[in-house]
Amino acid sequence: MTSTPVDEDPGHGRHSGQAVGRAFAVLRCFGPDRPALTVAAVAHRTGLDRATARGLLLTLADLGYVRHDGEAFRLTPRTLDLGYAYLSGLALPEIAHPHLHDLAHELNETASLSVLDGGDVVYLTVVPGHRHAPPTLTVGARRPAHLSSAGHVLLAALPADELDRQLGALPGPAALSAEIGQVRERGWAMVDRDRDGGLRAIAAPVRHRRDRVVAAVTASVHPDRLGHGLVERDYVPELLRAAWSIEADAAKSPDPGVSRS
Repeated sequence: MTSTPVDEDPGHGRHSGQAVGRAFAVLRCFGPDRPALTVAAVAHRTGLDRATARGLLLTLADLGYVRHDGEAFRLTPRTLDLGYAYLSGLALPEIAHPHLHDLAHELNETASLSVLDGGDVVYLTVVPGHRHAPPTLTVGARRPAHLSSAGHVLLAALPADELDRQLGALPGPAALSAEIGQVRERGWAMVDRDRDGGLRAIAAPVRHRRDRVVAAVTASVHPDRLGHGLVERDYVPELLRAAWSIEADAAKSPDPGVSRS
């Protein structure tokens, strides 16, 4: 997960309650590499003072979303309710799952489906392969879009002004813009040493009606096993077929339930 100081949160506008915004900022501090956090760590990551951070953590503990083990705070299973309400209303993960299963079986690699949420990619479905399953790639996991193959595919689908805004805050925007332009032309992306366990990852867009990109399909490959040429020759066609199959089934659904951020 990524975290943003409360005062810089783009969702913190005049219609949002300050306490609610701060509480969600606290929850976003936790992640696979940060399962336990002290009050001081939460205060540092959110930009809140310690008293406010402690008060919010204690309130979240009273509500059952975090627990205190005597030294640090941890999330509880109740936080899954927040994501489940969203996922249960989506048709696309259910539509995609059998195709991702076939892709994972065909390639013997982990396959996943993800969407763009601000500057992050969020994974909606993950089907582990037999060879290697990235330990941190799970449903609900977030990755910076500019560092992942799925992110490159989803960024390539953005309108020019929105893409410029996203790239403007990143280092080396010109090189990344050129790479995303190539992704747009060829219709798929490849990133070496993707954030998912240092793997080579390939991704392709999933489109719904009016050619609108709604998600990305990804397959993860160990970089020492296959070179670029073999991945492009043997894996990319299977990846594209999976994306097209998901699109064909999604076209039968009035609304896959996923919109582009």
